[in-house]
Amino acid sequence: MDHKLTKSKITTGIECHKRLWFDIHCRIKKNNFNFERGNVFGEKIKAIYGKGYDLTTRHDCEIIKLTQDAMNDPNVNIIYEGAFLYSQTLVRTDVLIRMGKEWKLIEVKSSASVQERHLKDITVQYYILKNLNLPIGNATIAYLNKDFIYKGDDNYKNIIIEEDVKSKIDDLITMVPQWINDILPLTEKKAPEPLVKMGDHCKGCNYIERCESKIYDTKVEIPISIIPFLGKKLQNEWVDKKIYDLRDLPESALKNPQHLQIQKCHKEEIEWISTELIHQIDNYSWPRYFFDVETIMQCVPLIKNSKPNDQFPFQFSLHKWESQNQILTLEDSQSFLEFTEENMERRFLLSLIEKLGDEGPIFAHNSSTEIKAIEYLSKKPNCLDLKPSIDKIILRFIDTLKMMKSGFYNIAMEGSYSLKDIIKALPVKEEYNGEGERIGDGGTAMIKWFEYTKTITNNDQKRVIEENLVKYCAQDTLNLYHLFNYITSKKNN
Repeated sequence: MDHKLTKSKITTGIECHKRLWFDIHCRIKKNNFNFERGNVFGEKIKAIYGKGYDLTTRHDCEIIKLTQDAMNDPNVNIIYEGAFLYSQTLVRTDVLIRMGKEWKLIEVKSSASVQERHLKDITVQYYILKNLNLPIGNATIAYLNKDFIYKGDDNYKNIIIEEDVKSKIDDLITMVPQWINDILPLTEKKAPEPLVKMGDHCKGCNYIERCESKIYDTKVEIPISIIPFLGKKLQNEWVDKKIYDLRDLPESALKNPQHLQIQKCHKEEIEWISTELIHQIDNYSWPRYFFDVETIMQCVPLIKNSKPNDQFPFQFSLHKWESQNQILTLEDSQSFLEFTEENMERRFLLSLIEKLGDEGPIFAHNSSTEIKAIEYLSKKPNCLDLKPSIDKIILRFIDTLKMMKSGFYNIAMEGSYSLKDIIKALPVKEEYNGEGERIGDGGTAMIKWFEYTKTITNNDQKRVIEENLVKYCAQDTLNLYHLFNYITSKKNN
């Protein structure tokens, strides 16, 4: 298929020419659990709309002809992933449904509403199909019904909401030729990298670090952007003054005591641990618990009585520290792990109640995540009787993220207070390693959940996933223990 553009390349190029240039000429590929979510949704869509001519797995030169043949066949009423080429642009349509002499074009999105990017996406498709003289009656976006509750019966009929957006894209259609003309030069082999200023459109982009490195006219060891929350804004304010390094920034530019402390640590190459933080940790009662939860955002719910995009907790790790002299290991982790089993939410909470007992502080990094997760489960109809016990447990939570922000900084953290960055400062820690089948972050943990729940995953593969998930979650809770040990070891220094 002789084409240079696709609908996704066009929508990416509209947002940022530089991002598209990187995608074409030196792409960074990252695993993203959203792709797994989308794949599950795509399969369910076929079950919802019914049996059709499915071209999903075809990527060869014959696909355009196969699509046309299917449209000309009166026995074919639904086409999945049809292919169309016009103006050097290839589009794949999610769903085409025959409606008399016309076809209904459906673009499927795993969001809970119609967004601007979606409109541009379907506009490109509509433009291509109409210029090929295909009879397209309307343009529809199908998106998730956020109020859909899965009953565990494999019935997803009401999971989508359709919206005909033809009237919304009428004005956009006239812009497509210009979009194509503007973006086509970026596809040329020797196309120069575009000059695009960084801004709000950069959020979530894979190429932020590349673009930031080009802002400066010299090598920057400690960029201003590492300052929490305000770093990017401060960086943009001072770049014209040719001040790029945090250590060169006037102290008057930093109003927050935490930010001033971070700057001081980098200037003097020192670590900061407040005496208040050491005393605070020393004064906590025993036993002490370190707790972490992993959640899955399903898109298409596979867990009974859950909704699309619910953050459903499927795993926890717990380390119980009973005295200062006790040495904890990964094997001391108490864990829970289930995937789609019926009543798993109740077993999750019952296990938690049993393991946490009635007393002792519970430490979690950014504890609002853990609190929200167990509150969500406690409101399930089959868990309401457990809610009083869960409410008591919630009162025992202490946020280690807030603790560290007010009393700890090491230059190895480079401005970040995520647990994975904090432990870079520790001589003893559990290293996160995402190589091979191992899990190195929460996004990969979600991907493994999706892999486990696929029908093609065999028992041996499932066992490896279970082992790696248990280890990953236990590393989080054990690293909190290592962090506390490290900080209290400094009290006599």
